Amino acid sequence: MKIYQDEKKWIWQDSGFPRFMYRTVNLDSLNYKFGQLNVLEKFMSDNDTNELLLDTLLNEAISTAAIEGEVLQRSSVRSSINKILRLGLEDDYSYTQESDALIEILVDAKSNKAPLNKQRILLWHKALFPTGTSGLRNITVGAYRTHSEEMQIVSGAWSKEKVHYIAPASCDVEKLMDDFLVWLNEKNEPSIFYKAAIAHLYFVLIHPFDDGNGRIARAVTDYILAGSSLANAHFYSISTTIYKKRKEYYGVLDKVCVKTDQDITLWMEWFVKLLEESIDSTLLNIEAVKIKARFWDKHLQTKLNERQKKVILKMLSHLPQEFEGGMRVQKYMSITKATRLTASRDLADLVEKNIMVSHAGGRGTYYSLVI
Repeated sequence: MKIYQDEKKWIWQDSGFPRFMYRTVNLDSLNYKFGQLNVLEKFMSDNDTNELLLDTLLNEAISTAAIEGEVLQRSSVRSSINKILRLGLEDDYSYTQESDALIEILVDAKSNKAPLNKQRILLWHKALFPTGTSGLRNITVGAYRTHSEEMQIVSGAWSKEKVHYIAPASCDVEKLMDDFLVWLNEKNEPSIFYKAAIAHLYFVLIHPFDDGNGRIARAVTDYILAGSSLANAHFYSISTTIYKKRKEYYGVLDKVCVKTDQDITLWMEWFVKLLEESIDSTLLNIEAVKIKARFWDKHLQTKLNERQKKVILKMLSHLPQEFEGGMRVQKYMSITKATRLTASRDLADLVEKNIMVSHAGGRGTYYSLVI
């Protein structure tokens, strides 16, 4: 592992930290897209609103955990959302302590507009780690880090690690976080988008916890954006977009964390594009919700067995993308645990009812939904 000397290296080692500087970023496109989302929301039915909320929060929870290398079961997260938001959906009650805690944090960040203070952030952190461990490692939970060792962000195989960042010493974290929270609760930026971008970076640079810094940084960002009246914060997810672009995300952070001149323009420009892509995804999801609603309206009186319903829901869940490879007999068997004969009969019945259409023939036969 490369060992850095005592020379000035990181952004926080400059006497100007955290007096960040940046050039103005064009926000016209982003404001327009938020306006689109706000208008569309007003014309959505309660059912469509709940479906979009469920889908967005489900993907956000899974993504924010996956960025940190943690895998959450979709069924457990869905069950937690249904339980906490009382959506009244069919439930398999597979929620876990971890999925409940993460959903509670995300909902609190986007719904609770009370000032964000130390106590609340520490409660978020405590909720993230209910067992007091991260993997097999004991960590300090519900408190800032206090260890004397350097807080290093590293990647790579053992003995070949690359140090991406060394955070401020633990003894400085309390003061840095006090200053951060004062800044956070003041009106000090010309745009809520600038505020959200800086807050995310500022928190990550302090890195106040033994673990969970990324997830809480994203929750802080959600909290700031939710404080505006631009659009319903439950309808878009920066975490889902960061997960898709995580290589870019870490690449930009690598470049900015060594900017001892405090110029964070690169980060600001990237973050605005990130927000635009998040809203673009939501606009596509709204169209998918409308397609699903029209589909079920069309087949409201169509008799379907539970196997068929399960497969249709599976295929609809991939909208606005098509179900990869189409539905095949083998896939139907895997999803429903049906025999080959039953699967073939079910699919033929769906074609007869004009719910699916078959393509190709023989062993290459596959089915797609008639949307």
